[in-house]
Amino acid sequence: MNTPFRHIRAFSLPYGATVTFNWGAEGFDRVVDPKPPPDLSPRQRQQFLDAYLAARRDFLNDLSAMLGGPVVILDEMGVHTSHPGARQ
Repeated sequence: MNTPFRHIRAFSLPYGATVTFNWGAEGFDRVVDPKPPPDLSPRQRQQFLDAYLAARRDFLNDLSAMLGGPVVILDEMGVHTSHPGARQ
């Protein structure tokens, strides 16, 4: 039996939030729970966004290494390309 490839990882974000990334036959998805509080200062919003982007980058780097090839994601924040690192 051939099982479809699926990759899921969760990351902690500031303010008690978690983001879970999921890649599989249905495509790429992410869920942030709970949503960040709406009353964050601009500095706090930037801190949250930076943590989210670092988590997304880590997930995509991991995914490209597992697949053995580049991964490209296009979303509301632009295009992110990840290439597998050199294998040891």
